[in-house]
Amino acid sequence: MQATIESLPPTILQNFPITEEEYKQLESKFGALCHYAAWQLFKKNNKNNLTDEQEDIVQELRIALIRSGSYYKRQTYIESSFKALHACVKDEFTQLMIIELWDLWKNRIRHGAGRQKFGWFQENILDQLLAKYVPKSMRPDKSQPLQIDLKFTTYCKQIAWNAQKLMGKKITREKSWRTGLVSLSEFSHLDGIYS
Repeated sequence: MQATIESLPPTILQNFPITEEEYKQLESKFGALCHYAAWQLFKKNNKNNLTDEQEDIVQELRIALIRSGSYYKRQTYIESSFKALHACVKDEFTQLMIIELWDLWKNRIRHGAGRQKFGWFQENILDQLLAKYVPKSMRPDKSQPLQIDLKFTTYCKQIAWNAQKLMGKKITREKSWRTGLVSLSEFSHLDGIYS
């Protein structure tokens, strides 16, 4: 059975989109960091025949900022959902199910063979529990604006530096095949020799 686009679960970026106003806030707070990280990466790799311009690296880091904003919105939504469920659910069986979901959420970053995941399926169960047990006035809102607090600032900076390191590793891996590249000015010079 082949999956169609309609049957795929929505991504975190689709469920928790960053608005234009939120992007402007991210850019004003972390734009200089993106430029500095891009400048550092460009400076370290300018002898590696780097094909990207510094502005290309800045754009990649801005995409990482948008991703971190969406992920943080999801994180605050899920944690608020657990608080609302804890306050409203009195049924013992349902409380046990919520505890199991909370354990999955709490241990979502564990690595190795026992790695656990809190994905779309678990988030869907959480949404259904919210709809069933929590009054509408107490439910968290998925479209709530991004809160740029101290916790998010630390998270976002870490995401930006991780993205920069990942790009640096990619540049290093690709160095060997870039050494054989010929620029357009060199190509025209070589073209005259072989004509």
